[in-house]
Amino acid sequence: MILGKKGTLYEVGYSVPLEAKSSTLFTTGNGYFGVRGSLEESGEPFLEGTYVRGLFDEIVEIPITLSTNLYMKKFYFDQDKRRDFEKEDSCINIGDITAVKIFIDGKRFHPYEYEITHFERHIDMETGGLIREMECVDDKGNATRFRFYRVCSFYSNHLFLQEVEIEKLNHDLPISISLGMEERVLTNGQKKMIVEGVAKNEGITIIKQRYGEKYGMKGVVSFKIEENDFVSEKEAERCFSPLYFMKGKKGKIRKILSFHFSRDEDDYERCSYEECLNSNYEEEYEISKNSFKSLMDEIDVPIQGDEEIDSLLRYANYETLIGFDRLSSVHSLSAKNLGSEKYNQFVWWDAEIYQMPFFLPHFVNECKALCEYRFRSLSAAYENAKKEGCRGAKFAFCSSVDGKEQVWIYARHPFLQIHINADVAYGILSYYKHSLDNDFMLDKGMKIIEESLLYLYSRSEEKEDGLLHLTCVTGTDEHHDYVDDDAYTNVLTKYVLEQYLAKKKEFSYSGTHEEEIIDFANRLYVPDFEGKILPQFAGYLSLSKELPKEAGGGSFQMKENGLYHLSQIIKQPDVLLLYSVLDIGYTEHYKENYDFYLARCEESSSLTYPCHAIASIDNDDDETFRRNFMKCLRLDLDEENSTMSLQGLHAGALAGGYLSLYRGVLGIKIEEKYLYIEPHKCFLKGFSLKFRFHDTKIKIKYGTRGVKLLASQPINIITKGGSYFTDDLSLPFIQ
Repeated sequence: MILGKKGTLYEVGYSVPLEAKSSTLFTTGNGYFGVRGSLEESGEPFLEGTYVRGLFDEIVEIPITLSTNLYMKKFYFDQDKRRDFEKEDSCINIGDITAVKIFIDGKRFHPYEYEITHFERHIDMETGGLIREMECVDDKGNATRFRFYRVCSFYSNHLFLQEVEIEKLNHDLPISISLGMEERVLTNGQKKMIVEGVAKNEGITIIKQRYGEKYGMKGVVSFKIEENDFVSEKEAERCFSPLYFMKGKKGKIRKILSFHFSRDEDDYERCSYEECLNSNYEEEYEISKNSFKSLMDEIDVPIQGDEEIDSLLRYANYETLIGFDRLSSVHSLSAKNLGSEKYNQFVWWDAEIYQMPFFLPHFVNECKALCEYRFRSLSAAYENAKKEGCRGAKFAFCSSVDGKEQVWIYARHPFLQIHINADVAYGILSYYKHSLDNDFMLDKGMKIIEESLLYLYSRSEEKEDGLLHLTCVTGTDEHHDYVDDDAYTNVLTKYVLEQYLAKKKEFSYSGTHEEEIIDFANRLYVPDFEGKILPQFAGYLSLSKELPKEAGGGSFQMKENGLYHLSQIIKQPDVLLLYSVLDIGYTEHYKENYDFYLARCEESSSLTYPCHAIASIDNDDDETFRRNFMKCLRLDLDEENSTMSLQGLHAGALAGGYLSLYRGVLGIKIEEKYLYIEPHKCFLKGFSLKFRFHDTKIKIKYGTRGVKLLASQPINIITKGGSYFTDDLSLPFIQ
């Protein structure tokens, strides 16, 4: 892989061993669609796929849950429940909508059967599409050039555009082509998408689909072909266009495809057909191109003096962008975006803590949909709490479209990660700080927070000290399960409590559990520092500084085959999140805790790197900042395991590249009444970044001596150096 200028990721030369990785890295989409980057004319069932935000059903899932040490047997897997486990929710592969069949001299064209003299694939940062060009020579010396282009429209969620160019370089062999959709696709090795019928009307192919019995979702793929250089002579398979024959030496053919499914709107069949009927390729291409430029311009962070980082960051921002459905609340942000069915397209705590902060400074109105998703999940959250014998609402640690808990029943620790309730509430508060959307808060936001807190209150345990303790939980560090008073969970819950009560007074909001919430705020136990270290949980500091190990290498989610419950070694940051990513006002003994926990983290999660990048720049550790910042950007590019590559891109880490600069280097924090900024010096020579503070457009230029802030109108700005009401401010670095 080669990174060109302005974020263009290139693959030069065809490599079978890289196909799995390339199919993931060259994922394209628009937040509604996610289309893997497999070869249009010659895909493989486990490489090709089209996934749609919120399109789910149930699959048979066969995980490998072998415990390889004593720790896993005790804390990770419940083998009795493993015996009962069979089915799980998953996003469904709706079919390979990129599929093309090419015949040269009557023989189906597969590039690996030819000598490939030129091969180049890249994401086009001018349009957001994927381009692949290649030249192939057969055993008789006949050379043919191909160019493939495809893009998911950035204007209309439901449109997909595709173009194929073919040129005979030194021969006149007959060439024919058929475009359409490959229906023989797999989801987790199973055929879940079923074509119920195919019809033709006014030159449009209409494919009716269903995806399973649990949710009963259905969809319609409609497509048509535009061509001038080909002639139709023969019908192809039912989900493809007629077979078109080239008239001359060179030809270009285009496909316009529209997809709608039953959760989009009631009349999804008509919507799909009419959108396709009324679309023109050239017009839709230009509209999508302009929309993409506008979107990328909003999140672009040009880096001066380092083309590699400039390209890495732009690629990361692009892949982060295409995981965000800006136009609906059917679903929310997924940990692996829309590049695979692995991780099942579930929504995790990553959504509010790592991914949503990327979008809030740029697309705050669209982020409302992420909050709406949580509100629609409340009824399921009530059921989740009731099953535990608790009151209030317990949000699922990982959820699909209905908000019910989708944690694999044989896994022990995720059920204990009740910090998800505080995470969701934190996301609602973050949305409000950026939007000042009083109506949403009064109608829905305050209710979400109140019911989240009521569950935590109901779940708490009063001890001899008269305080309420959150016991038998797991924090974000999944190496330590069944712990009491996890610092991340308790401190974030305390923050949410204080914010909720302040908003309750501000809005004159009449909640239904006022006395209980006030009691919880007054009596929730908050861990205190022991010396200068905030214990990750009760008893943490008494654990071994070393990791006791059993025979063997690494294990599931672990770098070592160790007994982590006996050790201070952690999977990913927990305490450091309070200081860095969350930025909730925690500052006491920051440096001491940074040094302490950095040394104890084995970095078994991709979510480590954004947190460590921000924490390191906060503590003037430029070398550690560089390493973690680059890890955010290069994690997927450097992945060598092809099986891991099939799982999709690490969305939280990709967003972390941007957040490392926005929250880390620039120290930006948006509050309701002011913008806070605390710029730090780092190894970069310069960059510029745009965002929005409520209705005000802000541009910041970072240089070797400090930063320059320009605003579209005067705003309240607070820094460590003072308070300002201005639209033009120069700031030195914090010393």
